[in-house]
Amino acid sequence: MSDHTIDPTTGQLLVNGKPYLIRGIELHNSTASSPEYLQPLWQRFVDAGVNTVLAPVSWEMVEPREGEFDFSAVDGVLVGAREHGLKLVLLWFGSWKNGSSSYVPSWVKLDPERFPLQMDEAGRPLDNLSPFSAANRDSDAAAFAAFMEHVSIADGRSGTVLMVQVENEVGLLGAARSYGPDALAAWEQPIPVTLLKALRDKASPHVTAPSGAARPSWGDLDGDEDRKAELFMAWHYALYVGYVAAAGLQRHDVPLFTNAWLDSSVPDEANPTDLAVAGGQTPGVYPSGGPLPHVDCAWKLAAPAIEFLAPDVYFGDFEIPFKGYADTNTTLFVPEMRADRHGVSHTFLAIGKYGAIGVAPFGFDSLHENDTRDVRRTYTQLAALENEILRAQVQDRIRGFRVVSGEEQALALGTYDFLVRVHSESLDGESVGCGLLLQLDEHTFIAVGHNFTVDFAPRDGHAVAILQADELLLGEGELIPQRRLNGDETFAGTRIRIADRPDPMHGFMLTTGTLSGVVRFSLYSRTKGGGDTTQAGTGLEVTCSSN
Repeated sequence: MSDHTIDPTTGQLLVNGKPYLIRGIELHNSTASSPEYLQPLWQRFVDAGVNTVLAPVSWEMVEPREGEFDFSAVDGVLVGAREHGLKLVLLWFGSWKNGSSSYVPSWVKLDPERFPLQMDEAGRPLDNLSPFSAANRDSDAAAFAAFMEHVSIADGRSGTVLMVQVENEVGLLGAARSYGPDALAAWEQPIPVTLLKALRDKASPHVTAPSGAARPSWGDLDGDEDRKAELFMAWHYALYVGYVAAAGLQRHDVPLFTNAWLDSSVPDEANPTDLAVAGGQTPGVYPSGGPLPHVDCAWKLAAPAIEFLAPDVYFGDFEIPFKGYADTNTTLFVPEMRADRHGVSHTFLAIGKYGAIGVAPFGFDSLHENDTRDVRRTYTQLAALENEILRAQVQDRIRGFRVVSGEEQALALGTYDFLVRVHSESLDGESVGCGLLLQLDEHTFIAVGHNFTVDFAPRDGHAVAILQADELLLGEGELIPQRRLNGDETFAGTRIRIADRPDPMHGFMLTTGTLSGVVRFSLYSRTKGGGDTTQAGTGLEVTCSSN
């Protein structure tokens, strides 16, 4: 029995009963297949401030021959993580991975009569196991159950495995729905009663059900044909994945989730060539039936063993899926995102604005050391403030943001209003500022992140200024005030500046940067006449997380 759960009220991940923030990375698809290949990488993850590694486990390696199981690769990952004080989220690459079935065992691939594939409208087979097949479902479920039982035995006391992802980016590519004989028969069946009620209650933004006593079939629904097809596929994928998940939960009770290859309903004008990779705008161009917010009614009803749905975010406006999944799930987790500066700069936004339990940039294991700087800096800051962040998430004392050059963002926190801008232009790419504002008491805050400034709006008609500001450095288990910031570093007490390089002033001198990117500051209000002031305290003690 695991002590890891999702808090149903706060949506936070509880590890041994305590809230936990995932500072994750996801390995490349093949890295975890070899403990020897992975061994020299573990310390690199630790040095980057990572506390959780997302590692694939494939059906083809776990069950190379039907009914015969090999968990040596799984054990290698468990041992390596434990030796380095890291946690794991394991990813089950079973029937589907990225809209195809490339990770099923060879004995499944070589027997399409027993383990049927899906077909397009012309009757051509697609590289995607049929979710309508009981043989496919039962074989996957048996393998997943055996895997989960092994994790329960090998890891039950250690609790290294926090969660498990069931399948990976499921959905059908090449057609909006399947046209195999099993799928055609299912298309003619009446809509399940629970889904019919949800559709009549407007649970889908694209598809509705006709009123009346009769139960319509899928083709009788109202809406665009592709959207009806997508909902049909979502229901049947969810039934299958939910069955597999339930089989695993009977053996080992940890939170289970599934992830989505996103659609691209909003074109990415900055990267138009990325649309095909991001998914496109038509079901079947992106994986039809995958766990997207607009079909989440099907997934929630058909797969109750799945705790939450999660987005893989690479292109477009990251805030759209962040909001979409936060609004439709108790928990937001981002199991995959870009590992470059653009991707990592969204970390604070996910955690501070949308309450995410964490993120996991993909493919960190292949990055050149120079390209890991953004992950290392961000995770070092999150580690130092983890306990305060987790408390602030449930008390609404946190704001996350991401701003680009030429943009400003207004934030309200407590009784103060703030204006955030990019600090300086980048010399090698996108100019972006990102971070968190944390409220410690009525007048005291922490700003943390990279490349931004914070200004203060008047309060009750009075000008607001900095009473005290301290740069905080990470010490032994606590954040230690290093420099008292004033003068040029705070623009005479009117602005907080988070920047890692000096800033030109007057054309002939430089201000200093903030080495840690963490500043604690307290504010006060000046009266219009310059007389009495409303003073702030000096703030609460802030200690570092031990995770």
